[in-house]
Amino acid sequence: MGMVRVLVVGAGLAGLACALEATTLGHHVVVLERSSRIGGRGTTQNLDEFPMGYGPHLFLKKGPFHDLVRKLSRVKLAATPLRLHRTELIGQGIVRPSEDIKTALTNKRILRDANHEHPLVEGCQFLASWGGQANELRYTGLQKSQLMVSNEGWAGMVGRLAAALDEVGVFIECGPEVQRIEQGKVFLTDGRDIETDVIVLACGPSAAKKIAGTMDEQRSKDLFSPLKRISASFIEVGLDSKSLSGKHAVIDTQNKYIVLDYRAIQPRLGREGSHLSALAIGGLESDPGETRYATANERLDALKSFLDKRASGWQDHVIQQSEQSKITLHDAGTSRIPQLAMADVGVLFAGAWVEGEHILADGAVNSGRLAGRTIAAAKR
Repeated sequence: MGMVRVLVVGAGLAGLACALEATTLGHHVVVLERSSRIGGRGTTQNLDEFPMGYGPHLFLKKGPFHDLVRKLSRVKLAATPLRLHRTELIGQGIVRPSEDIKTALTNKRILRDANHEHPLVEGCQFLASWGGQANELRYTGLQKSQLMVSNEGWAGMVGRLAAALDEVGVFIECGPEVQRIEQGKVFLTDGRDIETDVIVLACGPSAAKKIAGTMDEQRSKDLFSPLKRISASFIEVGLDSKSLSGKHAVIDTQNKYIVLDYRAIQPRLGREGSHLSALAIGGLESDPGETRYATANERLDALKSFLDKRASGWQDHVIQQSEQSKITLHDAGTSRIPQLAMADVGVLFAGAWVEGEHILADGAVNSGRLAGRTIAAAKR
């Protein structure tokens, strides 16, 4: 198969990774992004030297995202891992206490044996997957100090992807919205239409379901209906104090709270103060599992109460603060969509909600790169 015209819908991590891979293979690629910025949820904004984002992110060392970003620039990416000897699990204490070698070795063995009913294993799996589908790669990566924070923030890492696409002449247009698709053509809400050989839907699953449904409504419904979203509330704060006392993370598995201190993990982000990123996961009626909160605002208030207990006095030291009562944390629970499910009509899927061995940002990048490599599998 020679050069193919590829239209990528969505400029999050999956869409950008797909565009890079497809362009490298000699295809002609155009990327459309409905919002005014690229990067999706993997973006940050620097405010008073704090890269404020949409809740905590960790990427797997030598995983798909890390590998791609490292290859795109001669500037070395400084990445530092979250460490278990500075991670507290409520009810269990420090996971690997440096001052208690016997407990540290016992806990190491418990984690390696991975009895899922043990609270230590449950807590570390919760931290590794943010309460989503258990993932062996990230769980093992956490034990081996391979879940990383970069010195660039997510905006810097996404910036590397954007710069590489600009360098090879891939056009990214922000603003246009896809109204409908048919085989070989995409129609936009502004009246334009674009002829293409392959469409890659690298937007979120709600948008992908709607767009794919304009071509085959029943098949789209059958594919996307099993997906179960998991929502979260988040708080990000830049502080002039060390409110977590040097801990990298504090985890409450029972109530599904996580708080990280980016600056404790990655000192190159700033040695003074702290940058806390906290999540309260699930618990709404729309989430899978037990309903614990009547509203998203109630969940956000509960997360603030958790911070009051675990990061004492944080509200007196705020330099910058960002919060949201409801974001989509996982687009899919245990069920994900096959990438080639509509390849016979020239449509591929890419995103963390697509089947694959990785999850979260690594899942998005991995599925995007695979979509770029399997352009030939989509029928023109």
